Amino acid sequence: MIAIHHTPGSFSDRWLAYARQLGCDVRVVDAYRPDIFDQLRGCTALLWHWEHWRPDAVAAARRILPAAEHRGLLVFPDMKTCWHYDDKAAQKYLLEAVGAPAMPAVVFYDEDAALRWAAEAEFPKVFKLACGAGGRNVRLVRSPRQARALIRRAFGRGFRPFGGVFSDGRTRLRALGKVSGVGPKVRKIRDYVRKVHRVNSGLPRQRGYVYFQDYVPQPGCDVRVIIIGDRALACLRETRPGDFRASGSGRIFYEPQRIPLDYVRTAFEVADRLATQCIGFDFLVGPAGEPVIGEISYCFPSAGIYACQGYWDRQLRHTPGHHHPEDLIFDDVLAELSKRAGQEPDTACASS
Repeated sequence: MIAIHHTPGSFSDRWLAYARQLGCDVRVVDAYRPDIFDQLRGCTALLWHWEHWRPDAVAAARRILPAAEHRGLLVFPDMKTCWHYDDKAAQKYLLEAVGAPAMPAVVFYDEDAALRWAAEAEFPKVFKLACGAGGRNVRLVRSPRQARALIRRAFGRGFRPFGGVFSDGRTRLRALGKVSGVGPKVRKIRDYVRKVHRVNSGLPRQRGYVYFQDYVPQPGCDVRVIIIGDRALACLRETRPGDFRASGSGRIFYEPQRIPLDYVRTAFEVADRLATQCIGFDFLVGPAGEPVIGEISYCFPSAGIYACQGYWDRQLRHTPGHHHPEDLIFDDVLAELSKRAGQEPDTACASS
């Protein structure tokens, strides 16, 4: 029996549909209820796609999923997959620990040390908060003066975790321009304002640390590679007009011939070192033209990954087609459950 915490609009929509298609027994659970472990009696796995913009999920998932692992359940995402999720400082340390090719970055927890560094550092640098996605909370810092202002704020009043309603306004206006009709536009604005308020009121202000990443001029794009088990799906993302950020641009290309295979190979190698179930890499181009990792995340827009025109295996052979990433995750869960039970993978549903 596979337990799924259902959040409409998340991976669980597809997990439930795919489980029905396969004939698997699943149990929809509510992880926010105090009796979650009573709900999990008789289950062998727990799937929960939790996201950074839901304060309730951030608070609950980081506590419940490790406990479920200790109980012996197979969970997705497991701790190696998600403990560093939406925490760029944690990602810096993790990538350094496993010797991954990452864009160099520094993190300071002392204001004076950060100010001394800023006086001697070469600019521009990229300032990031630990949290944020879609290019949010990322700024290009061009001078020591700008860096000092950010450092003083970081060790003073801090930053709202989701920024303000008007943060990154150009991107918000571009997204709104794709919506037809006055009513849908109004609803989208209303939902966005509510989301900003929910995150900023539910998560703590970001203060007490400062993060700067090296900046290397890019060729107008980055490469996103998603590793799910033995499969790599990838796309190329152009930078926003007049901006250095690719995340959130909406300018995405899926033709496999656009993806350099050394990026795919590197993604497999690093995913193995991290021992993750599913991980996305945002690759930049390093100073010598080599692929370097800017950020990692187990979460990603599933529709965008479904649009990828196939996947590569570990021998870098490409299989064309479109694949729901949720299905690939679910298949891997079934395979692992079968392995634990000493069964063939295709018997997992019938025996659950």
